[in-house]
Amino acid sequence: MKRIVLALLMALVLILVGCGKKDGGAPSLVGTWEYSDEESGLGAIYVLKEDGIGTYTMKVGEETVVYELKYEAKDGHLLVTYVNNEIFTEEDVFDSEFSFRDAGTLIIKDTSGMEMTFLKK
Repeated sequence: MKRIVLALLMALVLILVGCGKKDGGAPSLVGTWEYSDEESGLGAIYVLKEDGIGTYTMKVGEETVVYELKYEAKDGHLLVTYVNNEIFTEEDVFDSEFSFRDAGTLIIKDTSGMEMTFLKK
């Protein structure tokens, strides 16, 4: 009898865990993604919203710079343009490849081949 009750409880737990998933689709770029390299003192945070806008925060040691951006995800590429910026114009499009290791890990590879691993916050 104990085995039957235990088996039923385990089945119930599996069913409840399965129901807790939001969707079975691919991971989404939407959200807050953080990169940190403590050794070099470099860091970066992408905040990407559903409407294709967001921010990119670059950290170098104690200095922090925040850029407003527009983005588009297309065929495994993250296309970013910075807005309201003195350095870059909206015609400057930064193209990086991206992939997901899992729903909480984003890999971005720039045109120079540098790979950065961002964790979802």
